[in-house]
Order: sequence, then C-alpha cells, then structure tokens
Amino acid sequence: MTPTDYRHELDGLRAIAVLAVLGYHAGYNDFAGGFIGVDVFLVLSGYLITQQITGQLRAGSFAPLRFWLRRARRLLPAMVPVLAFSALSALILKGEVAFEEFSRRFISAGYFFSNYQFASEAGGYFARSSNTNLLKHTWSLSLEWQFYLIMPAILLVLHRFGRWGIFAGLLAVSAGSLIYAEWLIAAEDANWAFYAVAPRFWEFAAGGLIALLQPTLARLPLPGIVMRGAGLALILNEVLRYQGGDFPGFGALPSVLGTVLILTAPTSGKDPFRWLLTRGWMQWLGLRSYAIYLIHWPLFVTVTPTDMSQSEGILSVALLVSLYLGHLIYRHVETPVRIGARFKTSGAIFGYGSATLVAIAAIGLALPSSPVSALRSVLPLADTRAAMTELDRARAEYLALQSRISANQDAGITYCSFDDIATTEAMLDCLTDPAIAEDAVLLIGDSHGRDALAALRTAYPDQPVLMLHQSSCVPATYIRGRSLCFDALDQILRDLAARNRLDRVILAARWWRGEHENADATLSTLQDLGTDVFLIGPGPTFAAPMDSIVTEAGFQGTDLRDWAGLGPDRYAFDIATTSQDLAARAATFGTGFLDRYSLFCPDDLCAITDGADGAFLYFDEQHLSPTGLSRFAAMLSAAPALRAFLNRP
Repeated sequence: MTPTDYRHELDGLRAIAVLAVLGYHAGYNDFAGGFIGVDVFLVLSGYLITQQITGQLRAGSFAPLRFWLRRARRLLPAMVPVLAFSALSALILKGEVAFEEFSRRFISAGYFFSNYQFASEAGGYFARSSNTNLLKHTWSLSLEWQFYLIMPAILLVLHRFGRWGIFAGLLAVSAGSLIYAEWLIAAEDANWAFYAVAPRFWEFAAGGLIALLQPTLARLPLPGIVMRGAGLALILNEVLRYQGGDFPGFGALPSVLGTVLILTAPTSGKDPFRWLLTRGWMQWLGLRSYAIYLIHWPLFVTVTPTDMSQSEGILSVALLVSLYLGHLIYRHVETPVRIGARFKTSGAIFGYGSATLVAIAAIGLALPSSPVSALRSVLPLADTRAAMTELDRARAEYLALQSRISANQDAGITYCSFDDIATTEAMLDCLTDPAIAEDAVLLIGDSHGRDALAALRTAYPDQPVLMLHQSSCVPATYIRGRSLCFDALDQILRDLAARNRLDRVILAARWWRGEHENADATLSTLQDLGTDVFLIGPGPTFAAPMDSIVTEAGFQGTDLRDWAGLGPDRYAFDIATTSQDLAARAATFGTGFLDRYSLFCPDDLCAITDGADGAFLYFDEQHLSPTGLSRFAAMLSAAPALRAFLNRP
C-alpha cells in the first residue's frame, strides 16, 4: 500500500475498537459487548496482511522470512515494557502460587502462544478469576502472530491458481473455520473456540477476502455512505446493545460483517461517517491503539488486583492513564523501532528480536527462583502476599478433597452430579447403584451442599451419604440463566421412593437471591412421598473474594486478621432474610432446619479466621477452606436436630 493509498479511516475504526475494549474491561454497563473490538482488529489484520502478501506475490518479491521478521518488529517491541510492568506488579501483588502461574504466562505471552495456555487453563467452577491474570489480553496478540505464520503458507499454495483461485480457496478455508467454531461451541468447548487460531481464522479471512475483491469492488457503483454507516451501526449496536449468546462463531458475525462493510465502502464526497473516522483525535487513538490495548489490562489488574466488579471509578482513572502510557510506548518504543535505521535490515531485526526473546525466557525462568523469592520478601505488602499464598494453598487442599469426593474415592460417599451425567436414566443408574448402603441419606444440592457433604462425613463418619449434585443450582427443577437445574427431579425422587431408596433427604445449597423459592416444589414432592427431610440454610456469600479483601486490608496498612469480621455490607445478597424465609418454609412443610448463617455469623458478623491467629475459614467469596469445613463439621456434630434426624431408623 502506497502512502496515497493509505486508508486513514481504518485508524478511526481501530480507535472505536480499542475504546470498546477499554469500556468493556472498565465495567461500563453501556459497553456490554465491547469485547467485540478484538474481532474488529482481527478482520482489519486479515485485510491488511492479505493485501500486503498478495501484492508482493504478484510482484514476485514476497519472502516469508522477511515478512515474519517485520511482523515481529511490529508486535514484539511494545510487548517488552508491558511485560516489564506486569512483572513488577506481580512481584508486589501476587501470592506464591499466583506468582508461579504468572511466570509461566510471562513466557507464553512473550513468545505469543498464551492463547493456548489460557485455553488449557480455562474452565472449572473453582478456577481463579481470569480478571487476576495480568497477561490475559495477550491471547489476541498470540492469535495474530499465529495468523501471520499460517497465512503466507496458504497464499503461497493458492497463488498459482490466480486471484480467483486464491479467493475460492480462502473462502473454503474460512467456511471450514466457522463450521469448526460452531462445532466446538455445540460440543461445549467454547474456550477452545474462543482462544484457538483455527476456529478464529475465518475472522481474519473475512478481511482477506475483501482485500482480494478490492480491484473488482473499485469498479462497482457501491453506496459508500450507506455501507460505512451500516457497518458502524452493526459494530456499535454490538458494543452498546449486546444481548449475550454463543460466542464467537456465528455470534461474531455482526461485528465481522460491520467491519467488512466499512472495508468495502468506497470513498465518496460528503460522507459524515468517513469524516468522523478521520478526525484528528480518532487518528491519534487509532495509531496508538496497539500500545493502548497492550498496557491497559495489566494496569487495570494492578489497581484492582483481585476484584474488578466493584471498581468502575478507579478503572475510569486507569483508562485515562492507559491512554497516556500507550502514547509513551508508541512514541518511545514502537515508532523508534519501526522507523529507526538500525532496525531496517532483516539481520538487525533477527538479532535484536532473538536477544529480546532470550531475555524474556531468562526472566520468565528466573521469576520462580529463590533469589526472586528473597527479593519479594523485602518488597512492600509482604504480609498481604503471605496471606494470599495461604488462601491459594487452602484452595488447593479444598480442590483435592472435592476431587476425591467427585471420583467416589471416599468410603461411605456416592457422588452423582448433573455436571457430568447428561440423562435422567444415567442419573438414576448412579443413584441406585447396588453398592450404595441401604441406610445412606440422600443429600441434594450445589457446591455448598458438597461442602455440607464433606462436613457430614467428618461429623458422622459412620453415616453413608449419597449426593445428587448440580453446580450453582438449588435442589429443584428450574431454568437458571441458560441452564436447566436438576432436570426431572420430581421423577427421580418418585423413582427412588418406588425402589425404597428415599427414606431421608437433606437439602443444602447456597440458596442464591430468591432461588430458594424454587425448592417449594421439591419439598412438596418429598412431603407427598412421606420422606423425612432436613434443610440446611445458606452460609455466607461475600460480595468480593477473600483475596480481594486481604488486598484491600493490605492497601489500608492493616491485617485482615485484626478485623472483627464481615458484616451485611459485605454480603452478596440478604443472607439473613433468606435464611429466615427458608426456616419458615421448613416449618410449613414440617422439616428440620439448621440455621448455618447464624452459626457462622452470630450477630450478623461473619468470622474470617479460626481465631485471632488461625487459618482462614474461606478461600474465595463463598466456599469454606479445609479449616472452615472442620468448623462446619463441629457445628453439625453439635446440632441435636440433625443428630436426631440421622439417627432415625
């Protein structure tokens, strides 16, 4: 592309894309779909790279190695100060386990394969929030680099068939990529569809197809104003009015189509949309969009290291700061490397790039070493980092315990979960396994119910327990978001009763935000079946995870162990009222009831640790640590109503 061919409006489109992403990450309600800014970037990259490669192929001057080196010169320099900033933030703010995770991500981000690392890490009910990952956003840069590796090979193979042969081949590959993305989503592997290059390739290819059509499109009397306006409308509608749904796949089509329309639109006189995109401030943002995108996320995580959900104010300030920092990176790093004489030749790029990659690897390998640990011990917030390490270890112990339960490795426990079992018939097979003891009590619930299961086994080791589980669901059949909770529970209960497998039932859950009302149907069914029922009320669910509260205390110069506890202003919902309502419902149906909330939070004040110097009772915002489970077991053992319930013949 010659200077006269340069399309300044595309810098304006980059500005819209980066502002959309920043607004989304800052938590603005009006930017619910701001993440699609990344999809705009992908289409633009496909357009520009395809245009560049095919032009050089026609001229007989394309050299893949030179192309890759110049792409590295584009991506790598700005990554260096961002990696340095992220490392400094991690040194101060991350506990030991999280810091080890960061060291691995440091290398994968610097070598542009972090998308696959994050895909392998993603998922899991108890996974650490991705909002604590300083380098989460680098997945899209890794995706770009992998596209740069793949696209030359595709175009070199197709070039012999001419422009229309390239177009047909690229269209076929694009269709295959989109179909693959949809297949992954249907197979409930959306993480892979989101992060991997193959199911995302079609978005790059969409821009590439327009680049191939450019000579033909230039001869057509296309309505530039209408196309550009429609393209902007599609993009902005997705950003501002996103309604949710499967993504990417077909879910990314509106933003991709909007970008394609703008790329296709010819220049026309008095076009207000092109005028907007070419304004000076839009150009300024667009030229710096890569650096702004790179720096904003680690800055956001640094100022809200464990919880972004309640931090819109400080993130608004961080957003403005990221614009300035992005400008500094653009001016003092990107531009000097891009236009500097000593970075022009392929040999120079290879030399400087190799040295940079060696340094990244050396630093990444050194981060979890003893000397760095010694350095961290004298840095500020050492006590806060120690507390976060304690929380991470409690999480690991908890997950090991839950893994044993889920794998049915603990004697006296049978665990059947709708998270793993797809049909009612298969669930009944699990619940009626002949190996289950005849005097087993059935416990129905979510992860809080599973906590109750672990505590029950400690408090009453001779009592066999059969658990019917589904994550995030109270024990009832109902729709929660896009999920069906406890499918056909009434049928399952009646079938168990018919087989004399339903003598005693315990219901235990988080009982989230009014969802407890759904349990009326379950209680009614159990009453009809003449089953003895015991209901365990909700325990604490806090508005922020425990590591966030630990960090807050550290920033205030205090120790969380010195706090008296956490009161209702820290709760995620009105737990006391929910517990009272459940107690009333239990009385109505004649069932036993344990007020877990009052046990853990006497006088509406929830203890955080097991005594002034004891271990934390929670490892996140709601789940009990192993120490918390031990305290829960002691409470269950001392509960006369529960003991009487379990002792019934």
